[in-house]
Amino acid sequence: MKKLLFLSIIIFSTSVTLAQQGSWYLGGQVGIGSNKEEDAFSELKTTTWNISPEVGTFLMNDIQIGFALNISGAKEKDDQGVEQKTSAFSPVVYARKFFTITDGFSVFAGLDLNYTTGKFTDASNQDTNISGFGTNVNVGLAYALSPRFAIVGKYGLIGYESLKVKDPGGNEFKTRDFGLNVNTLGPVFNVGIYYTFKQ
Repeated sequence: MKKLLFLSIIIFSTSVTLAQQGSWYLGGQVGIGSNKEEDAFSELKTTTWNISPEVGTFLMNDIQIGFALNISGAKEKDDQGVEQKTSAFSPVVYARKFFTITDGFSVFAGLDLNYTTGKFTDASNQDTNISGFGTNVNVGLAYALSPRFAIVGKYGLIGYESLKVKDPGGNEFKTRDFGLNVNTLGPVFNVGIYYTFKQ
């Protein structure tokens, strides 16, 4: 099993815990990872990346809705110079219910819905196309850094994903995944920073 190192890079943040009805925010996450596997006969390098910008609003003081674009990719290269690439584009809509613990700290439960399209390019430069949808129930927390900035962490708790795969020969088949840690918005656990631009 491949082990990937994800670096979460802060790009924006929002005072979720101090937000009010009608507040609008921008935010998201950026991640990059690399992995190297080697034995006596071969070496395989894997590089992954993802960017997930978001925009949203609070319908009520404790109800948040938003839209995100999860754009991701991966490249594998062995010691013979053979490469394989994967890319995916996935718009996501979500809703979250917040529960205030203290003035600067809240927890939330959320629901994500997404559509995914992407492709896998093999070593012979032939494409396998992927499309489908998914849903995910998640939990998270928000910590206010200031009246406009906060850190938000989210964990994909349980989810369902259905994908249709079409290989270079035109053959189609479907895959379905249901269970714990099926996440539709980037890695299973992610941390983002958001900025509230209208209060």
